[in-house]
Amino acid sequence: MDFFEAQARARSRTQRLVFLFALAVLGTIAAGYVAALLIVGQVQDRSDEFYDEPSSLIDWDPQLFAGVALATLAVVGLASLYKWSQMRAGGSTVAEMVGGRRINPQTTDLRERRLLNVVEEMAVASGVPVPAVYLLENEPGINAFAAGLTTSDAVVAVTRGTLDKLTRDELQGVVAHEFSHILNGDMRLNVKLSAIVFGILVLGLMGRGILYSLGRGRVRGGGKDKGGGIAVVVAVGIAFLIIGYIGYFFGRLIQAAVSRQREFLADASAVQFTRNPAGVSGVLKKIGGYALGSKMTDKHAGEIGHFFFAQGFRSSFGGLWATHPPLAERIRAVEPRWDGELFEPPELVDVSSESFSSAGVGGAPKLSPRNPDPLARIPFVPLAIMAEIGALTETHFRRAQSLLETIPASLREAARDPLRAEALVYALLLDSAEPLRHRQFALIEQHAGEIADGVVRAIYCETKSLDPAARLPVVQLCLPALRKLERTTLDLFVSTLDELVHADEKVSPFEFALQKMLVHQLELMRRPRQAVEFRSFKAVENEILVVMSALARFGSADETAAQRSFALGATQVKLLDHPALLDAESCTLERLDAALERLATSSLPIKQRVLAAATHIIGADGAVTVEEGELYRAIAATLDCPAPALPAAT
Repeated sequence: MDFFEAQARARSRTQRLVFLFALAVLGTIAAGYVAALLIVGQVQDRSDEFYDEPSSLIDWDPQLFAGVALATLAVVGLASLYKWSQMRAGGSTVAEMVGGRRINPQTTDLRERRLLNVVEEMAVASGVPVPAVYLLENEPGINAFAAGLTTSDAVVAVTRGTLDKLTRDELQGVVAHEFSHILNGDMRLNVKLSAIVFGILVLGLMGRGILYSLGRGRVRGGGKDKGGGIAVVVAVGIAFLIIGYIGYFFGRLIQAAVSRQREFLADASAVQFTRNPAGVSGVLKKIGGYALGSKMTDKHAGEIGHFFFAQGFRSSFGGLWATHPPLAERIRAVEPRWDGELFEPPELVDVSSESFSSAGVGGAPKLSPRNPDPLARIPFVPLAIMAEIGALTETHFRRAQSLLETIPASLREAARDPLRAEALVYALLLDSAEPLRHRQFALIEQHAGEIADGVVRAIYCETKSLDPAARLPVVQLCLPALRKLERTTLDLFVSTLDELVHADEKVSPFEFALQKMLVHQLELMRRPRQAVEFRSFKAVENEILVVMSALARFGSADETAAQRSFALGATQVKLLDHPALLDAESCTLERLDAALERLATSSLPIKQRVLAAATHIIGADGAVTVEEGELYRAIAATLDCPAPALPAAT
């Protein structure tokens, strides 16, 4: 899967959907205009005793049409904006709307720990921030969904039935399916679908409300026109009801058709990710053989039916509203030789014997190198690295599992607790030179207190032997816990982080990468992502040159080598006029930081070309150091392009 092509397809689908829904709204306006003509004609008949000729339905009344159109657009638009504002707060809002409970990262429940581990594996493998994990405690059916607008505010939610009745392989299949939706840009599309369909539905709800109020005697007429007034109100209510629900009917048709196609892609991606077709097909077979299947019971579940792993409600109109393909079709798509057999899941899958329960992912953590070398060389082929952005492959999955197994279980646990997650990040920044490290400890005690200082000292001993390639994945694991910090605590953490990085008055590539990734993700949590500001390469030409020059000078021993690697990167951004390597003062890490912030608001084609140039510069000699790889991943993360963990050093 090409990340940039997937994002482009998502935008293309959005444009087509906007067009289709625009047609649905226009049809609603036309139906409303016809209804308005009927109602106006009825009022005229009753109020004008000299009225001789009934108005023809083909009469054209521009003022009436304009009024109907504006009223319809106002109702649909405002209702859609209301629903969008509800859901744009992030995936947590959606999960809580359907009764989700956020799983405590420090849970001792083995099933919940297993789920957290699987989600962490997928996040590290795909390069996205670790999403929050929710449990729909009151849902016994087998189902799940991913929600959010971006990878930074995404959540993964599963039902109690999913947690209790699936094996680890099957759970991996479900989570991989949901990560496919995250990487394909489907979550944002899902929110748009929900908002627009709700906007159209509101017309019908208004009509139902009018008729309900009339039936309860809340709408009253007066005088001799009492009967006529009530008749008009009834007519208006019926018109709203019919028009709204007709529009809703076609909106749901569009929603369902789009959703069904995306489910096939997500199933295929999940199989590609885990290389285990039996994981996905096993879940689908259990859903088919289970009495409750994938049914959702929460009253709000119908609003997000297209979010789910499987059909969450009974499909109406002969399957036209089905948000998912039939189970048999999905099973045969991943298991062509399926014999048609379904099976009932056990009441509870036994997880006590699974090795993950005693440590982070596998059994005992693998031994890290005795003297991990940040200068060890990592194979780095630019075209292959670019193809891995946002990709779901077995290689990434196994690499992530192997890497996470080198992290001591105590550090995995620390990353899940807000206080200890802060301390873990601080510990990763402590210098190996004792005098400087003492100054850093003093900074920590000054800003975070003696308790935090003591926790950092205890954790530091374990971080010293950590594989250098595991440092950024550890930071990824800390993100969910750090997001739970209060605003003032988070501000203090970020400022302390900055002082630790600059304690020696210089910034290493690893320090830059850690700070950039962490602060960027935490900032996205606090404020909505900015809209695209720059679509022209010319508008960000200087920023692109800063990124290219900084990377060329960082990875080159002399001016000649820097010029050579820069020229190689320049071949990937041919729209720039005569790009030239900047002098060292013009491309410091501080300038690189500012350039990346500006490029983060540029269009996807610009980001793609910048990353292509970066990979060609960094990998000019076919290999990179761990620090160079971390710098590349920080750049990709700042541009919101998920880069998986790099291969092991040689």
